[in-house]
Parts: sequence; C-alpha cells; structure tokens
Amino acid sequence: MLFASLGTVFDGGPRLLRTLAEGLAPLGGTVVLATGRTDPAALGALPAGVVARRSVPQPEVLGRAALFVTHAGMNSVNEAMLAGVPMLLVPQGADQPLVAARVAALGAGLVLSTRDVSVGAVTELAGRLLREPRFREAAGRLREEQVRAGGAGRAADELERVLGREPAAERAGA
Repeated sequence: MLFASLGTVFDGGPRLLRTLAEGLAPLGGTVVLATGRTDPAALGALPAGVVARRSVPQPEVLGRAALFVTHAGMNSVNEAMLAGVPMLLVPQGADQPLVAARVAALGAGLVLSTRDVSVGAVTELAGRLLREPRFREAAGRLREEQVRAGGAGRAADELERVLGREPAAERAGA
C-alpha cells in the first residue's frame, strides 16, 4: 500500500492531491490518499486502486505502508520514522523544508518541491523509493534509533528533569 497525506493545515488542494493520486496509481497496489480539508469529491474520478478520505488513522496506515508521500510536518515524519517507512517529501511551508531536507540527508526519503510536482515526477521518485533498498534500510535505521531513544515518555521525563521535577516514571515507582 502507498499512502499520501499532505496534512491538515497544508493539504495542497485538489490539483496537487489529484496529481499525487495519478502519479502513485501506476506503481500498483492500493493508494490511500488523506485529503485533509479538501473534500475528496473535489478530486473527481480517481484512478483504479486509489481510495481518498478526508482522514485516516495515520499511524495504523503507516504500519502497513511501503511508502509515504508527506508534507514533511514534524508529527507526520515522526510517525513515518517510527513505522520505518521511506518518504517522498513535498514541503509547503513553515519548518517543512528543513524537516524534508533532514530526512533526505539521512537517506530515508527524497524531496519534491511543490512547483516541480507532476504526475511523471511523482511516479519516478516514488518508484525509486520503492525499488532502491537503501531508502527502506535508512528508514529502518531511523525507526530503530527512535525506539531506542524512548519516545514521548522519555521526552516528558527529560523535560521534567530540566524543570527540576521528579519524572513521572520515578513517581510511579517504575
């Protein structure tokens, strides 16, 4: 399964979302497209195998995805790293270009600017991410590092330590 979501704030609009659907469809299997604020009906008839919904349970979908097309929002990238999924990053604003560049530098994805998005470019780059094992291997390494780092619970404990408070895990006797 291939998964595309450009977030809830920067959803890209109907034309960009439709281009992603058309670019991913030739790669085979099911394409799940989360459209955010864009009504799926605004995309018109989609290629066979493409399912469009306003929202999906992203962590669960990522757990089954072979590829994630994302806006490079920090939450989405963290969820993709935890799932070990390579990413095609289409940043649109805020910190997204920096996050996308970092994922690409770590070898777990490729960046495509919104001005360069075309059906052919999406098919080509997504195809590379699926064919070349180095992307999945890098995504797997990021997953391992993220698990080893301890996740949100450890982050909260570290913040409490910085603030001079006893971490919740220690208060609970863990």
